[in-house]
Amino acid sequence: MSVGRLYRLQQVDSENEEKSRRLAEIEQSLGVADDVVAAREGASEAERQLYETKANMRALELEVGSLDARLKANQERMYGGKVRNPKELSGLSEESKSLKRHRSELEDSELELMLLAETQEAEVVARGARLRQVEADWQEQHAVLLAEKANLVARLADLEELRSEVRSRIAMADLAMYDDLRSRLGGVAVALVRHGMCQVCGVDLPTAEAQAVERGERHFCPVCDRLLCGGG
Repeated sequence: MSVGRLYRLQQVDSENEEKSRRLAEIEQSLGVADDVVAAREGASEAERQLYETKANMRALELEVGSLDARLKANQERMYGGKVRNPKELSGLSEESKSLKRHRSELEDSELELMLLAETQEAEVVARGARLRQVEADWQEQHAVLLAEKANLVARLADLEELRSEVRSRIAMADLAMYDDLRSRLGGVAVALVRHGMCQVCGVDLPTAEAQAVERGERHFCPVCDRLLCGGG
């Protein structure tokens, strides 16, 4: 058994898993970011509110225009000399007062809407600027992630080729043992030994066993059960 080759295979497999996890994270992150979605929704909502306010302002303008027309007709009847009946003139006078009160109320409402529109226009500008900044940051990050993804895809292709090459140099029985250990021990079948210590679980090995491992003999960690490989 070549423990060194099995350890090399372990290194390749570990890097392959790490790179694959990172690739999955990047692919998940390449969609539109949550802060971009929120900024777009915020900008859209601000524009909707402003549009609604301006629509209400236009409706009020039309109502004021209609009211002015009615008031003009009222004044013409009152002062045109055609109406002389005191009761009818009194009715026109009351109507005039009512129309003027209503017009004053509409003008107050118009003023409130104008002030609201000014505030909303400022909000539209602010949220638009925020959206542009967030999208610019996202586009920049998106480009970085795409570049990293390309590097990962290339490296994973190299690792797959290297893995096949390394496995081809290992006996079938040893590969079966290695694959079994990986499946049972969280993906790590081979543990490096340095200074007499298992680098996975941290146990100190008996001196004789550590020396045997350094000579390339087949030994398993008494604590974590992994195949031990000498590493100095």
